Amino acid sequence: MNNFPADFPIPGILTGFGGDRSKTQAQHRASLKKTPVILVHGNAGHSAHPKWGMEIMKGFLKAEGYQDCEIWAMDYLGENNGSVNLPNPHRDHPFRLFVDRVREYLGVKKLDFIAHSLGCGMVNGYLRGLQGGIQSNGQWDNSAHRFGVAGTFVSLAAATYGLGVGGVGEFRTRSDFELKSHQTDAVVDDTPRGSNNAGAQEAPVSSWIGVSGLDNNELRYVAIIAANDFVDAQNPNTGRREGAHLNKRFNLGSGVDGHEKIIKSQTVFNTFKGSLNQHPPVAPAKITVDKDSGSYGPGLQITVMVVPPTVSINYIAERLTQQFQAGFIIRTVSETRTGTLSNGQSLTLSTDGVWDVGFRAEGADEVRRSYGVNIAIPEVKILTDNTTPFVGSLDVAASTTSGTLYNSTDGEHWTVGSVATINRTATVSFIAIDTNGIASPVVSRAYEKPVPEGKTGTLTEHFIARRLSVNEYVSLGLELGFNSVLTLYLVNGKWVRNPEDPSVTTGQPVVAFAARRAILAADKPSGEYPSAIDVIIAAASPAGGRAKIYYTEDGSDPSDANNTKRASFDTQKTFTIQGNGHHSVLCYVQDSTGHRSFESFAWSIDDLQYPETSI
Repeated sequence: MNNFPADFPIPGILTGFGGDRSKTQAQHRASLKKTPVILVHGNAGHSAHPKWGMEIMKGFLKAEGYQDCEIWAMDYLGENNGSVNLPNPHRDHPFRLFVDRVREYLGVKKLDFIAHSLGCGMVNGYLRGLQGGIQSNGQWDNSAHRFGVAGTFVSLAAATYGLGVGGVGEFRTRSDFELKSHQTDAVVDDTPRGSNNAGAQEAPVSSWIGVSGLDNNELRYVAIIAANDFVDAQNPNTGRREGAHLNKRFNLGSGVDGHEKIIKSQTVFNTFKGSLNQHPPVAPAKITVDKDSGSYGPGLQITVMVVPPTVSINYIAERLTQQFQAGFIIRTVSETRTGTLSNGQSLTLSTDGVWDVGFRAEGADEVRRSYGVNIAIPEVKILTDNTTPFVGSLDVAASTTSGTLYNSTDGEHWTVGSVATINRTATVSFIAIDTNGIASPVVSRAYEKPVPEGKTGTLTEHFIARRLSVNEYVSLGLELGFNSVLTLYLVNGKWVRNPEDPSVTTGQPVVAFAARRAILAADKPSGEYPSAIDVIIAAASPAGGRAKIYYTEDGSDPSDANNTKRASFDTQKTFTIQGNGHHSVLCYVQDSTGHRSFESFAWSIDDLQYPETSI
């Protein structure tokens, strides 16, 4: 997509959408009311990608009164891209060039950024002076920073702290790139020029609140984590920004589903929208009207006030009917009126029907009202309370004075019914439409499902902590590898891998453990035992020689030469397994031929008496 104004100075490599194609540069500058927003998509997508694009986010902004001239996005991975870009996307693309061109074209000092996933890293690199794109050397140069450009930076489902030690290239946690991405002038700070008041910061974990010498409250930061989406599952809470004005976790679904929902959730948008437009290019104005939405008699007159009173008010009024068709609400406009009013003047609606009216003024938020002129508009009331978070699923019910109720959780797709069932954080909307197409205003309410307690660790650490049974531990070890890291969530007293579907257990129980080719073996199989046992663990080299075995009993990696918890033995060792609870020995061996083996052995002791009296 190359949907930019004709006079926007872009080289052919920059595509995306932004601005108003009907306006020139001078008209753009004259039309600006709010701080322009740069929308930054994530990996494997482009600005208008059906799954990872930012069109719905653009819709949220327009519903808040943003104009096309104030919303911009770039296909920094290439036009119509649908492929994952690895390993160094932050340094490979001309994102910096695009943002600078937008700012120069609009003639503004400040821009706001709303970024998703990889896009969050692109913005972070832009702000800290990462040299990327056409003349890239891939280096951090803090002297080329752009902190003064940003008014607000909203990061959604970011991999701020990488994707764990298994991440690739720039995404590997603790890599040189990841470590430098938190530094400015040798100071470690996720939010330079951010909040300098710890008491004004909000975060679910107290250690995420902090202030550094770089902070002066010039730049507002917001970080939203999609709990247990595929980024968060690889490195829990990697999306945080320590020191941000707001850090928040939302339960939006697991895996790819939750990663997509975060850019399409009205609830998420409502959480951060108040942080936008902190530096409008035009002094803010305010519009008020003397009639709220509702049903009135014939010849309705609406008086409009504006501050400051010298500002003109533009209005557009549409007389319409609405219908439900194939999952969508279809609007049919029968009459349209437009015009300009001064402070204290009135708009008269003389034709009977439902009128959707919008009032706009330079520097002011749009005011929208729905009026029934000489007819009764259906009134909708949501009955389900939202003052406390819900657990499991929730039935959200509504009532209406007339017509048929329809509900939606995304504001776009609708279902017939007075009850909507949700199982994750969502904003539920209702509309009522009668047989004549007379519709109520859309009524919405947000409901939040808390993020369950999560613990991250290796399989063995989970096993020792009794979050896994022996069978679950061995089954998952065979599937994922015994030294793999995963997050388990506590739901209704049980530790599960997927908090959205607690019925799915952490692993499938196994009756018999499959034999595998290995040079490490124990003389007693993993399982449950009624009393303490002696276990001999031995190594047999395929070459027939002796082997040195490294082992740990605390769940840490025995193959790590820097692990101070590991010990070793030659060929074989007897271990006494005693004490009620779970016990594990992780072993690693590499013989003279280069043959390697990593094995985990696990036992559970439960004799109803402790300590054991015999072996």
